[in-house]
Parts: sequence; C-alpha cells; structure tokens
Amino acid sequence: MNLKILKTALITLFAAIVLIGCPYQSEVALTDYENAEKFEKNLLGEWVAYHENGSRDELTISKLNTKVMDVRSKTFDASGRAKEVYGFRVFGAKVLDQVIYNFENKEVGYMFGKINWENKNVFSLQFVNENFATEKLAADSITQKELTDFFTENITEEKMFENPLEFYRKNSPEHEKIKIYLKKSGF
Repeated sequence: MNLKILKTALITLFAAIVLIGCPYQSEVALTDYENAEKFEKNLLGEWVAYHENGSRDELTISKLNTKVMDVRSKTFDASGRAKEVYGFRVFGAKVLDQVIYNFENKEVGYMFGKINWENKNVFSLQFVNENFATEKLAADSITQKELTDFFTENITEEKMFENPLEFYRKNSPEHEKIKIYLKKSGF
C-alpha cells in the first residue's frame, strides 16, 4: 500500500471517528454462551486503533472457550497514559448472514457490534448506533426475541451501525506502517 493511499485512508478514518455516536446498550443479549457462534481465531491477540487527537485504544483478546472471548480494552490519552480500562466477555450471534458480537460488561450490560476484515492484520469494528436502536426499540425493557427481530429487520440499514474503528494487529507490517505515518504526521 503506498503512502498516499494510506494517508487518504487515515484521514477518512479520523473524520469518521469524529462522527461516532454512542453504542446501544441493552440488558439482554442476542444469544447465550451455549448457543453462541464459534469466534474467528484470527481475532486472538493484541490490537490497536488510533484517534485523530493522538489517543489510542488497545485490545487484548484471549480465548475463554471456542465460543467466548475475553477482551481487555485500554484507552490511552495522547501522552500515553492509560485513561480507561474495561473488560468484556464477547460472543457472537448469527443474524441472517452476519455475526453480531455481544459485548458483555457488568456495568454496561450488553453492547453489539460487527467486525469486517480488511486482511488478517486489520479489522474494523462497528457498534450499533444508540439513537437508531432506541428509535426503533421503543420499549424500556425488551426480550431476546424482540432484540433478535430488531436485528433481523434492520441489519442491512446503514444507519444501524456507527462509523467503523479500524484496529491493527500489534507489531504487524500494517501496524508498523501506521506508526511511521503517524510519527511523520506529528502524532
């Protein structure tokens, strides 16, 4: 990938990040651990995403079993200090032809996102948009069936998902290129 294409992609990514809303949160999951889809083994490892303001998010993803991942998320400010640390149990539910991941956290409940692969070292994560979901799911409390129906009916709606956040496998060639570009750009 040449530097011009990389620069354009980064500018687009940074512009998209500015527009990201809040992820939708629910008290119910799309599925349970037992009925979850097997996760993609390529997700295991350490990942990093960069933001326009110089901050970054780091994920450490490990296997709990063939269907459930343990995800440790750390947010660092522009000076490299850890600002937020979260832990999630992540497991997938098949909705039509798409796997939607349930991000389970004791404080938050469940958030939902999908993953799209650019290559084995780069993926984008898109969470379900809170405004879109709350507009369509009017009730204060919903059942798993209502949540599943909502996803089935709206999975192809572009507005359903927030702008993607691109993650790079730590120390991969793609990650090294991004670090060099960011350094040259003054980040």
